[in-house]
Amino acid sequence: MQNWIWVIAAALTSIAQLAIPVAQAEEERRPEVPHASLRALIGNTLVYAKPGQPGAETAVFIRLDGTGQAVTRRPDDASEPRAIQWSILSDGKFCVTDVGRRAWEGDCGVLSVDGALATLAPASGPAWPGRVLEGDGWKLDPASQSDQRLVGRAAIEALIGNTVVLIPLGGGREYLANYLMANGTVRRAHNDHPYFDHWVLQPNEKWSIRGESERLCFGGGAWKKDLCTGISVAGDLVTFHDEKIGLMHAKLLKGDARSLSLAAGAAARKRADALIDHTLELKPTDARTEAGGFVYFRRDGSGLAKWRNGMLGPIKWLLQLDGKLCIVERRREFRDSECSMLSIDGNAVTLGPPDRPTLLGRVVKGNALKM
Repeated sequence: MQNWIWVIAAALTSIAQLAIPVAQAEEERRPEVPHASLRALIGNTLVYAKPGQPGAETAVFIRLDGTGQAVTRRPDDASEPRAIQWSILSDGKFCVTDVGRRAWEGDCGVLSVDGALATLAPASGPAWPGRVLEGDGWKLDPASQSDQRLVGRAAIEALIGNTVVLIPLGGGREYLANYLMANGTVRRAHNDHPYFDHWVLQPNEKWSIRGESERLCFGGGAWKKDLCTGISVAGDLVTFHDEKIGLMHAKLLKGDARSLSLAAGAAARKRADALIDHTLELKPTDARTEAGGFVYFRRDGSGLAKWRNGMLGPIKWLLQLDGKLCIVERRREFRDSECSMLSIDGNAVTLGPPDRPTLLGRVVKGNALKM
């Protein structure tokens, strides 16, 4: 079979709702809990001094995704802020390097934070004393300078109508998303595939504000007991404060960024219904190619495909919540690059594959080729 796996990406509101049991949520993932001191740095500035450099201080503004800004100031001059990357090694050492450069021993140290005091202990030599400043204390990141830190009710209100996503500390694929609705409902979804973004809806939850300290509480859904945490928001960084768990960070995205709303779900179901038990006929991209063909969609997420002058072959497919259609050979795993934005108007179909020309086609009723 020709390599046509570029074809499609898509979103189902949930496999059960669409009656297409092709994606099953794995056991609920939980973020790793790395060095507790690192959590205290996220969204804040670490300032430290290296022995042997009198009067010199280095400040590093730490972002959740493993990036940041750094600058070194000396009594007689100061460098320009530069982009950096940070990481935690398997032995717990905290490393800061310039973007694109691998960390070496001199870039890393054991990090400890006690309130506003911090220490970095390198593999050899004396420790580097330091301190933690709230937020972008040295104004290193222009994008953060207008950020106002919200707490309590004001922070919670900033979440309403928006999406909160969890990513691993230091960056990586988003694995949990919560869309908070004004009526107190939380639309929650997991993204459990290591190499492929596919959000699967979970049972709805409820959110509320409780207590004089205005804590954010989650309940219902898979929660056996309500979880209530303190909360603060600064720009797109959300920080949850829990006495048992400690600090947990998330990213705030505007609106229904992961298509978790009821309206997005209804639109996904409508697209899926237009394909199930029917055939998608794709037109060649130009007169010189044979990149056209037929795809037949079964309700269980399987199907058949045939390129013009090619062989018939088995496929699997799914539709994602954001409207992308994904198609791969049955023996292969789904990948983001094999998904395309799907638009259906009557029987006319448009597919927008990533980094490729738009494809046009039509939906033909039933199994058009009697495959």
